Formats: sequence, C-alpha cells, structure tokens
Amino acid sequence: MGKRERMQFFLELLNCNYELCYWKYDAEYHLMETTWKNDLFSGEFFAYVGMEKILRERQEQGKLYPVVLEAGNNLLWIAGFEHKEEQVEQVYYIGPIYSGRDSMLILRKKLDSYNLSVPLRSRLFRVFEEIPIVPGNILTQYAVMFEYAMNENRIEAHEIEIVNILPEMEQEIQLGGSEKHSGIWEAEQNLCRMLEEGSPRYKEMLKVSSMMSAGMKVDYGDTLRRHKNNTLVLLTICSRASMRGGLSPEIAYNLNDYYAQKIEECKSMTDTTKVCQKLLEDYVGRVRESRENPNVSDCIRNSCEYIKGHLSEVISVKKLAEQSGYTEYYFSRKFKKETGVSVNEYVLHEKIERAKTMLTGSTASIQSISDSLAFGNRSYFYSCFQKEVGSSPSEYRRKKVENKRRI
Repeated sequence: MGKRERMQFFLELLNCNYELCYWKYDAEYHLMETTWKNDLFSGEFFAYVGMEKILRERQEQGKLYPVVLEAGNNLLWIAGFEHKEEQVEQVYYIGPIYSGRDSMLILRKKLDSYNLSVPLRSRLFRVFEEIPIVPGNILTQYAVMFEYAMNENRIEAHEIEIVNILPEMEQEIQLGGSEKHSGIWEAEQNLCRMLEEGSPRYKEMLKVSSMMSAGMKVDYGDTLRRHKNNTLVLLTICSRASMRGGLSPEIAYNLNDYYAQKIEECKSMTDTTKVCQKLLEDYVGRVRESRENPNVSDCIRNSCEYIKGHLSEVISVKKLAEQSGYTEYYFSRKFKKETGVSVNEYVLHEKIERAKTMLTGSTASIQSISDSLAFGNRSYFYSCFQKEVGSSPSEYRRKKVENKRRI
C-alpha cells in the first residue's frame, strides 16, 4: 500500500467511529483539499487563530511529530506533517473535536455572552452540535496512528503534545508568573528519584511537589477532566521512573495502560484520588521488589506479574512456559532457581495472600472467596490456608476483626 492509499485508508478508518474532517495543505500552507463543508473553520481560519504559526515554528525546530491543538472553548484539532527526510511535503489538520462532555455547555455559555442575532446563534449551535466528543486516550491513539499513516514512523502516545492556543497577551501574562514555579523542578526530580529507588518516602516528595504546583495549566472548564489529566501526567512520570529503577518495560507499560483506563473510568475526583494512590503504591512496590531481587530475569518477573493478575483462574505451568517461549521442564527449573520456590508454590502463596486481603477487607463468604480464587472446593481452600497461615480462614477473619475493634 502506497503512502496516498495508506493515508486515505486511515482517514476513512477514523470516520468509522467519529465523523471527523481533514484539511490538507501544501508545504507553503496553501489549502489543497478538505472534507469540511461549512463556512466556519474555512478560509484562513487556522492562520487566523494562530495554529499555522505554531506549526511553522515546530517545523523550524524539527518537531515533526503530530500535535493536538486547542483553539479555545475546548475545540481540538490533530495536526501533523507528511515529510520525507525532514522535508515537509504536506500539512494536515484533523477535526474539529470536543475534549469533554461539558464542552458544548461551555461553548453555549460563551456564545450567550455575545450579542448575536437569533439566526446566527442557531446556525452556530447546529454546527457545534455535530462536532464529536473524543476521549483523550483515543485522541492520542489517533495521533499515533496518524504519524504512521503519514510517515510510517512508530511513536508512543506520551510523545504527543497538547498545545493550547492563546493570544500573545495571555501567553505573556502566564509566563510572567513563572517565578511561582521556582523549586517545582527540583521537587519533581526528588519524587522521581524516590520512585526509581522504590522508596516509601515518595509520599513526602509528592506532598512537596503538590503544594508547589497546581498541575497542568490547560483549563478545560471541567474540574474532573483537569484532575484526570494531572493524574495521567503523574502516571507517565511513574512509568518512566520505574523503568529507570529496574522495572521491566513490559510490566511498566502494561501498568500504564491499565491505570490510564482506570483514570478515564473515574466518575469523581474521589475516584481519581484513590486510583492515584493505588498506582503510586503499585509502581513503588514493584520497583522495590525488582531491586530486592536483581537476579530475577525479566522473563520470570513477567510470569510472576501474570500470576498476580490472573489469580481468579487455574494457572498451569504449561501455559506460563508457552508464554515465556521455554519448554515446561526448563521453565520450571528456571523459575525455582530464580525465585526459590516452585511455580505451584508461588501461585498458592499469591492466592492465599489475596484471600487474606479479601477476608479482612470484605464481607464475602469463605465459599465465594474460595470460588473466586479457583481453589475448586472449600475443603481444599481450608487445607491450603491452614498450611500457609497457621489458622483456618474463619479463625483468621475473626482475629483480624477483634484486633480492629481493640484499636
């Protein structure tokens, strides 16, 4: 498939989910073609609002990756360069896109502040009501695919920048307050160091960094959205720091994907705060574990992570060996040599640890806990728990409840 066919296929693929349009310009920013049919956003719109200026600056700086541009009122476009050996041949804009479900409400309030005629106001509303709402994580994925379609270049989502288009005066006002950021960089570097070391003192550094910075300055008019964005930024920092600390990239990226989804699913700031605390504890704990066990290979560490993530299933040595690319015999020997226990012993230990958490943190029956951890039957669960912990599940739960009451 040639570049033209690949690009056309990508643009058609986008419209399977959302009705998005594109504008194609030549290297001198002369419009070549567009699928946008309305007068709004036509002509010199991109030059007028400052998008063309930003793209020209990025082009001069050699920043040829796609960028997400916000034109105000939560309206976004994805912009990118089709180039050959650093020489820009064509420029694309894809959009318009709303950044959140409150975007239309914010725009309505903005339009209400102007003295518009009823026909014009109605016409604008009809146009804006047809603009699709695209979740932030999907938007960055589109930008990543956009780069591949244009230039056959594979990049990662974290490399996509979001640039808020502001009048120069507003930019100067914001930059004038940059003295408030004094010390933030140092605090964030200290936080990263704690994460890299798997140190529990990361909480102290996080508190210092949080007090110095209010987070991302892009105002989406949506407090929850802003809170999610700040948490996603922290997630990226955690992921990078953990890899520098020795966590395998596969585990770090899987965790990043998992928590990014959890963040987007949050319905309140309380939810995002809980996810934030959980992801920090998770990353720090895994880094500490990997540093304490430097002789454990990435292969075995990945198998351990798989086991922890599939405790509700019957986990076989055969399946783990196949995933690792080893024979069952070699994998079993390698696992025991590096961890000190057999695969089955490790699986059982992790299931019992999960059972202990469920016994003290929920009111679930012992039978349901046994079933949820795939023990097969309650009798076997009792036997394994007794052997591992030294007491039966019911005795363990009773003692923990009594201890809580004393406290």
